[in-house]
Amino acid sequence: MNPSLSIIVDVSGSMNEMGKIHLQRNLCRYAAQLRGVDQEKYADLDIRFYQWAHDIFEIALQSDGDIPVLNAEGSSSLNVLSDFLSQNLNNTEKRRAIILSDGNFDRNEYEAFLKWKTDKNKIMLTTVAVGGDANLLKLKKISTNNSVHISENISSAIDRTIFGSDESFVAPISTIQILQSEPAEIEELGEGWDA
Repeated sequence: MNPSLSIIVDVSGSMNEMGKIHLQRNLCRYAAQLRGVDQEKYADLDIRFYQWAHDIFEIALQSDGDIPVLNAEGSSSLNVLSDFLSQNLNNTEKRRAIILSDGNFDRNEYEAFLKWKTDKNKIMLTTVAVGGDANLLKLKKISTNNSVHISENISSAIDRTIFGSDESFVAPISTIQILQSEPAEIEELGEGWDA
């Protein structure tokens, strides 16, 4: 079965601020072009785009494959998101989704979402922070691997969601820990190497 990825774009009113809605469109454009960039790696990938505020609808790509202009209004409902993810679970495959958002969520819905996601082991949910005012803590907590990506690292978020695990990333404790690890093997340069 081909790997599938849902990219869910927060189109609530706060996304109109600081050009965030335009950044989201460009992030989606990048994701839509992945198959053309690396055909071997992403050939079988099925990416679907959704806009999310008070409801979730699939984004219909333009005839040239481009992402249409997105309009931001209203508020993003985490209750709607949890319902959408629950209804779209595939029994045989882990559901993979990336949320593009600034994390401006209603507190009650946010707390309810955290409770909802605790027993959802069939969902891999990655978050990408959009905008300088993004609430990184909220976005980190709604992800299933307790991490958040910044928008400049959208490719890492996509690759981790498709090919990686859902375990939390653990950074080394210190640079001393890195230096004490086994050094990489260094290949000797042969004659004729230009400096």
